[in-house]
Amino acid sequence: MWKRLWRAARARTASASDTAGATPASKSPRNEATVVAERAAALLRGGVPPRRAFAVLGADAAPSSPTAVIAARVADGVPVASALAATDAPEWRVLAVAWRLAEDSGAPLAPALQRIGYALRELDQLRERRSVLLAGPRATVRMVAALPILALLLGLLLGFDPIPVLFSSTGVLIAAVGIGLLGVGVHWSRAMQRRSANDDRIAGLALELTWVALGGGAPPSAALKDVVNRVDHYGAEWVAFDGFRSGSALVTTIAAAESAGVPIRPLLLEQADAERVGSSAEQERDAERLGVRVLLPLGVCVLPSFIVLGVLPVVLSMFGAL
Repeated sequence: MWKRLWRAARARTASASDTAGATPASKSPRNEATVVAERAAALLRGGVPPRRAFAVLGADAAPSSPTAVIAARVADGVPVASALAATDAPEWRVLAVAWRLAEDSGAPLAPALQRIGYALRELDQLRERRSVLLAGPRATVRMVAALPILALLLGLLLGFDPIPVLFSSTGVLIAAVGIGLLGVGVHWSRAMQRRSANDDRIAGLALELTWVALGGGAPPSAALKDVVNRVDHYGAEWVAFDGFRSGSALVTTIAAAESAGVPIRPLLLEQADAERVGSSAEQERDAERLGVRVLLPLGVCVLPSFIVLGVLPVVLSMFGAL
């Protein structure tokens, strides 16, 4: 029975991924946490108990994957939220907070996981977009890094011999400068890409998690306290504590709903969606700027290294031949 439910869950999550947006980005490879959130939600909706859901998920995962490791921890008796939080990635800790809040408040677990899964999927699409934008600069850097060897071979074909130049005292200096420039350029480019990846975030998580905490009927003050405690306990760094302070969108939305006498939870989701749209646009612009800025190391370091390593030895050998 569990296998049939698992196949149905995979079919439902695949269908949701295809219908969520008919763009190439919506079919990009997803982070494993995204897959677990969506498929666990589908299994829970199908009636699978929470701990059993991870046994089913782990059976279909690679042995060394985070999903298999989490499933093994859960099988050993570790609470699901703790098993999720022990995985070294921020998205897993967000899932751990959502899971624990749903357990604490008595809120339905499947909708909570589905909401976090949607948010993670949008982040996956942004990462894929960034990868596409950086594909050209990366290929250019690799090509230019290979040009010195081609230039040396071309010099040999033209009848010049730049190899003795490289083994002279001047050649050693040339090689050191060229290799140094190339190394600095490659390191600079990679550092820019790593810094951009470290800035990944999901906006509106404080609102989403409070929505989960309110799902069991707790008063807003108790729900906010529970969310802050769980975020701190599991180290969910994507959830900024500034989002819980007076004047934040979360506190303002709750106050407005209470003042108007309307349900709080729908307003929280609307505000979370609005924040996520604005944040996605900002991160998209940052990714496009990175695609241009990453060319700076190419012009400052990599191209000069090509001239020093590939062109200068050939020119010196030409003068020597003349």
